[in-house]
Amino acid sequence: MPMYQSARQMASDRNLQVFFQPILELHGDVLRLMAFEGFAHGGGNTFSGPVDLICPEDEDDLGGRILDLACIFRVLGAASELPDNTHICLNVHTSTLALLPEFPIFLAECAAGAGLPLTRITLELNVRSSFGQGTEHLDILEDLRAHGVGVALDDVGVRETNLDQVLALKPDFLKLSPLLTHGLLRDPRRQAILEALVDMTRKMGGRVLAKNLESVEDFRIARWMGVSLFQGYLFGVPGPISLWKEHPFPQEWHLRSFMRRPPRLVRPPEPISPDKIH
Repeated sequence: MPMYQSARQMASDRNLQVFFQPILELHGDVLRLMAFEGFAHGGGNTFSGPVDLICPEDEDDLGGRILDLACIFRVLGAASELPDNTHICLNVHTSTLALLPEFPIFLAECAAGAGLPLTRITLELNVRSSFGQGTEHLDILEDLRAHGVGVALDDVGVRETNLDQVLALKPDFLKLSPLLTHGLLRDPRRQAILEALVDMTRKMGGRVLAKNLESVEDFRIARWMGVSLFQGYLFGVPGPISLWKEHPFPQEWHLRSFMRRPPRLVRPPEPISPDKIH
């Protein structure tokens, strides 16, 4: 397949390195390892820079899309060494799906080469401002869903990721922007938005994931707002596959007492009754 060969060549030419970060799922008072998100990064053997897919804005359409494929090729190749009971999350731009109708075949070939069933794969969609120009990507997503591939919408709450994408893409998971989850403890506006998103997503049959969590306080608030999926430096930094093989991530974390319901949860003030106004 030409696309497969092009992606493999670009992965080699750009020396793409792979890093994985754990995603945890809450079951009562126990956090369990559910998935790893895979990232590709150019050069070196240590992770630095934003936790994101490489796809420079100045990359031409075809070059950018092949780079998307190259990252996926590299991540799935390394993911074959992860535990069998974990899911693999892959970043991809919606424009890649729209411009490359061969994407489902490419993904199936990469997964087969790594010995991974498609049911263990979730695509994390990065939406660009061109969203809405055509529906080709929606047809491809339906094809992938039919084969068991999950769909997550990344960075919900910022830039182009709005409710029209939620309606059109019908994601299984909403990954919240850190702008919504950082500083939850003393910000009733963030709390209100998070609570509404959790309720909306649940009613639509999906789940909310809080990413980029770095503090226990933000984790505690997100937990008590109904979030059950978590990712961030608080639980594990992105690392190469060698890190997870040499130091296996614990399958379960039992929450300690300091992670109980936060006592200072800020709520919006109750409305003042007219008869109390003097």
